[in-house]
Amino acid sequence: MRYADGDRLAPAEYRRLRAAAGWPDPGLDDDALAETLASTWNVTARGDDGALVGMGRVQDDGLYASIWDMIVLPEHRRRGVGQALFDRMLARCRGRSLVSLVATPYGAPIYRAAGFAEESRGSVALFLRDS
Repeated sequence: MRYADGDRLAPAEYRRLRAAAGWPDPGLDDDALAETLASTWNVTARGDDGALVGMGRVQDDGLYASIWDMIVLPEHRRRGVGQALFDRMLARCRGRSLVSLVATPYGAPIYRAAGFAEESRGSVALFLRDS
C-alpha cells in the first residue's frame, strides 16, 4: 500500500470510491467536484497499480479543522488502512483548537479510541442536511 499526503483526487475516482462504500453521489458536476477536492488537504491509500483504495479529506483554516470522507474500499477494511489514513489526518490537524468529524458506524470506534466524543466542554454537535 502506498500512502500520499496532500494527494490530488480525480472526480471519477472519488465517485467510484464513494459508490463502492455505499455512499451516495455528491450531486456535483465534475468541475464543481474537482474544485471541492482541490480545496481540501487529501490523504490517499493506493495499491501498487495506483488504484485508489482509501482516502480522507481535511478542511483546515489554521484554527479549526474538520475531517471528512474517510473511506476505505470494503475489501481492504480491517487491514490497518483506515487507521493509517486517520493517523495522517490527525497529524495534519495537530495544534488546532478543535478538530471535528462526522462518524459512520464503521469509523466511530477508531475516532472514539482517539478521544473524539459527541460533546466537548458542554458543546454538542448539531447537523442540518439538505433533504
